[in-house]
Amino acid sequence: MKAKKVVAMLLAGATLSMTTAAFAEVNFSGDVSVKYEKDTADGQDDVSGNISTLRVLAEADLGSNWSFYTRLGAQHVSKVGLGDFIDSGAYDLDKKSVASLDQFGFIHTGKDFTYKIGRQDVAVGTTALLYSRADSNIGKHNFVDGITATGKSGIMDLSAVVAKEDNISGSSDNRIYAVRAGYSPIENLNWGVTLGRYQNKEADAESTNHWAVDGTYTLGKSSLTAEYTKSNSDSENKAYATTLGYDFDGKNAVSVTAFRVQENGDMGGYSDFDNSNRGIHYGITHQINDATSFEAVYKDQKDIYTKEKNTALEISVTYAF
Repeated sequence: MKAKKVVAMLLAGATLSMTTAAFAEVNFSGDVSVKYEKDTADGQDDVSGNISTLRVLAEADLGSNWSFYTRLGAQHVSKVGLGDFIDSGAYDLDKKSVASLDQFGFIHTGKDFTYKIGRQDVAVGTTALLYSRADSNIGKHNFVDGITATGKSGIMDLSAVVAKEDNISGSSDNRIYAVRAGYSPIENLNWGVTLGRYQNKEADAESTNHWAVDGTYTLGKSSLTAEYTKSNSDSENKAYATTLGYDFDGKNAVSVTAFRVQENGDMGGYSDFDNSNRGIHYGITHQINDATSFEAVYKDQKDIYTKEKNTALEISVTYAF
C-alpha cells in the first residue's frame, strides 16, 4: 500500500479512534532527561549547554489486538544550536523550546508479527547505519509516515519498512523501502541481510538502492556488532560501523564504535552516524536504580573529504516512568 494512502487512512480514522480510546484503557510511559552537550568543529566556535527533554507515550487498547498511540515530545535548550529538533527545519533558528504531539498511529500485535501504522521513528540497518529518524528526535517533521513490521517466520527474524518522510511544507517527502532477514545459526551469533531503496523526490536528485550485511556475536559479557553497506551510486558509496561492548554486571557497561560513512553510502544522508564522516564513539552507561540511568558519550570524528575535525561530548541523566 502506498504511503499516501496509509496516511489518508490514518487521518480519516483518527477522530473515531481517539473517541474510542477515551473509553478504553490508556497506558502512559515515558522519560525525562537532562543532558549537557559540548560540540566543537574546526574553524567554528564551540557550542555548549544543557538540554532538557520530556517524552510521554500514551497507548490505548482498542481491542482485537489493536491499539492507538500518540507521543508528546518537548524540549528546552539553554543555547541556540543545540537540541534534537533543529535539523527538521520546522522551527526558527533561534528557537529554544518546542512541544508537539510528534508521533501517532495504530499498532496491531499478531501471532507472529507486530505492525505499526502511522507517524513514527524508524531505523534501517542493525546499527541504523543506512537510515535513522530516531526516537530521540523531538517535534514536528522529524519522523516518517508509513508502516513498519517486525516478527519471525520460521527460523528467520524479519523486519520491513514502507514509509515517506514527514518533511516541512515545500520539501519533497522522500520514500524509504527496506527489508531485513536475520538468522541465528547458534545461540550467541546472529547475522542478517538488508535490502533497501531511498526514493529521492527532490528535483534532479538520485534515488539509490542499498544492500547491507550485519553480524552480532556475544561471548560472555562481551559483544561485537558489525555492519557494512553499499549503494548503487557510482562513487563514494560505502559505509561501515563496528561496535565492541562489554557489560560488567548488568548495571555498568562500556562500548567503542568505529564508523565511516561516505557521501553516498547511506540513504539520503540520514545515517545514525554523520554523513561524510569517520571516527570513533566512546560510551559509558550506569544504571543508578530501576528508573534512573546515566550515560556519557564522546564522539571523535573527522570529515572524510575536508579532513576537518569535529567532536561532541554528551552527558545525560534519564528518569523513566
